[in-house]
Amino acid sequence: MAMLSSILKLLGAAVVSTTATAADLKSVTLRGDITIITLSGDVAEGDTEAAEGLIKTANDGNRLISAVRLDSPGGSLAEAVQLANLIHRAKLPTIVAAGSRCASACFIVFAAGNEKFASYDAAIGVHGVSDKFGHETAQTEEATIAMGRIASGFGVPPRIIGRMVTTHAHDIAWLTPSELRAMGTIMTDRPAHRAPPTSSDDRWLAGLDIRSEEETTPQQIDRRSLKDAPEPDRHVSHPQRK
Repeated sequence: MAMLSSILKLLGAAVVSTTATAADLKSVTLRGDITIITLSGDVAEGDTEAAEGLIKTANDGNRLISAVRLDSPGGSLAEAVQLANLIHRAKLPTIVAAGSRCASACFIVFAAGNEKFASYDAAIGVHGVSDKFGHETAQTEEATIAMGRIASGFGVPPRIIGRMVTTHAHDIAWLTPSELRAMGTIMTDRPAHRAPPTSSDDRWLAGLDIRSEEETTPQQIDRRSLKDAPEPDRHVSHPQRK
């Protein structure tokens, strides 16, 4: 925890605040009365507070959040670290569904999941840090190293961290299923098992054949006891998938 606090201070001191728009965060109730949080778009300042509010609202309505579904090209690294801490404390699973991507700063959020689920048709990638102008500096190099330390704390193996810190900020290293499995990800939507989604909000559940990897499913955890996180800011560029 002390190391994480020092890393957040580094990120907060290294660059001025970003002007990125906050991601679209909402809670969605799926079939079977399962409630999840969906995040789409850039991770930006205020997203952690919004996510915590959704958890509290669900709890107040006697519902539990079962998972966080991600579809984001990146955004603010500092905000992603705070959101990752929230997810880690709440022991929430993270999901990247078929047709979705989670790259750059979003990867830190994904890595924080108590359980991690990714479709074979999802795109998950890593790269180094740039400032909001897209420049790599001595400070962004330090931030890239800090990001690697945070990822390591969430159980990301050295091979993926190596790809993260050696990939240029304007490029991206897309992770293979074997690399994702190495960090504990449960791969879903095998071609032989896939079923068409009944709706866009049910997309993450379509074809989810957990038995093909592990006998486990996202658990509904009580999210009532959560602490606030600090609010520094850094922006991570997010190139398009090639």
